[in-house]
Amino acid sequence: MEATALAVVESQEAVSLLESPLSPAETAELQSCELAIELAGKDRLEKALIIGEKLSAIYNHALFRGVDGGCTWEQWLKERLPKLLPEAEGRSVDWGDTRRFLWEVRHVLSQEGSWEAMPSQIRQAHEIKALIPRRFVKASSWNPAILDDPDAAQGLAKVWELACANAERNQRRNGPTAEDVRAAREELRPALEQQGLIRSAPASFQAATAARVEAARQRTVDVTPANAERFKETMAKIRDTKAERTAKAEVDHVRKQLDAADREQRQTLEQEVRTYNARLHDASKAIHELLGYLQTLSRTHGTQLLDEMRCIDVIGLITVKDDMPRLKEMGQELMAAVRLAQSSEPSTGINVQTVEL
Repeated sequence: MEATALAVVESQEAVSLLESPLSPAETAELQSCELAIELAGKDRLEKALIIGEKLSAIYNHALFRGVDGGCTWEQWLKERLPKLLPEAEGRSVDWGDTRRFLWEVRHVLSQEGSWEAMPSQIRQAHEIKALIPRRFVKASSWNPAILDDPDAAQGLAKVWELACANAERNQRRNGPTAEDVRAAREELRPALEQQGLIRSAPASFQAATAARVEAARQRTVDVTPANAERFKETMAKIRDTKAERTAKAEVDHVRKQLDAADREQRQTLEQEVRTYNARLHDASKAIHELLGYLQTLSRTHGTQLLDEMRCIDVIGLITVKDDMPRLKEMGQELMAAVRLAQSSEPSTGINVQTVEL
């Protein structure tokens, strides 16, 4: 009875406040919030949070009621918000409410504790908006949020904690999905309702759900076959063909294993083809560039310049005195590669002494 009476008194205060005009201080606060909404950043999440924070302030402080009072939150969203934002945004009440809920959920969670992951999607916030603590027990149109009371935010924190745990168990890379949040909410709903940490679903919705559950529970299904003789024949055929079906299942299993081995072998071959092709490409490019350099040198300075180049070094480290041995070694290695490519022999195995060396 005390809670009901309190709700009635608070609702009367709310009606009186909504009908009153804005004070000069409230008008200045409203203008500041509207300017921040109009100048919100370009980053999607950052913009949503900036707009959500200012919409939350306008809603919770009842700044939407207008200079003369009496304007509703829905009217302000429909009439004023489209003027502050581009035409593609802010066209519906849901658009503004969802961003307000996202910011409020994150703010309440930050008041309750520190989290590695915070809700970053509007759908996540939509699934737990009923856990945002509110000032009134019941309200017809306006019910401001309680944003700075950690005790009142315990329900929201518990649901988010369970959603994060389930997401980690399911190895989700981007945190809980909206479905994870909804599942955690419904799993904890009985305990949260008992503790008064979540607003209950409307009575009409609960009644309809209960009726559907009861109808499903009382529904009976006739499993008697329409044609008993045909049913017996079918069951006898199943029994007679059991051995054949078992053998076929074993054959299918073996075939799947062989197919898996073939796929693995093909993947190995494809990987080796990519590696070999890359090495051929790199070697061909290097030889082509080396030959092109020598040809250019021959045309511009003559190959006699190589004799002078062999007589100097750069900072005592870079020299081409040994260019001929290096070229011959490359030629020998290239010929060895040609011989290996021309051969077609089985694997020779790994020499243990070579590995140790």
